[in-house]
Amino acid sequence: MNPAIYPADLAALTAQRAGEKYRPSNGTESECFFAAWCRKCQRDKSMREGVDVDECDDNERCDLIARTFVFDVEDAEYPTEWQYGKDGQPCCTAFVPAGDPIPTPRCTKTLELF
Repeated sequence: MNPAIYPADLAALTAQRAGEKYRPSNGTESECFFAAWCRKCQRDKSMREGVDVDECDDNERCDLIARTFVFDVEDAEYPTEWQYGKDGQPCCTAFVPAGDPIPTPRCTKTLELF
């Protein structure tokens, strides 16, 4: 079950937007989203552990956060990973629980051998 950042009545209203890109409406909502997702995600050491972002390696930073600040939600570069879930709650489809290995992308051009 995904963490809830919206009250149940608001989530029920946004459930019709399932799969659409999500953008926090203000700084407070952003902080709620960060607390529910980014601060518990293996992909971003800075958000998870409070390490200065400049001291993190490229593989320890999640570019989704920066892209939400730089691009408008209608831009193609705005992350599709931040979206409304089926329950109407905002979610991140790239989320990896802290401590879990980050999955390596599979090549879609290579056949499965085993």
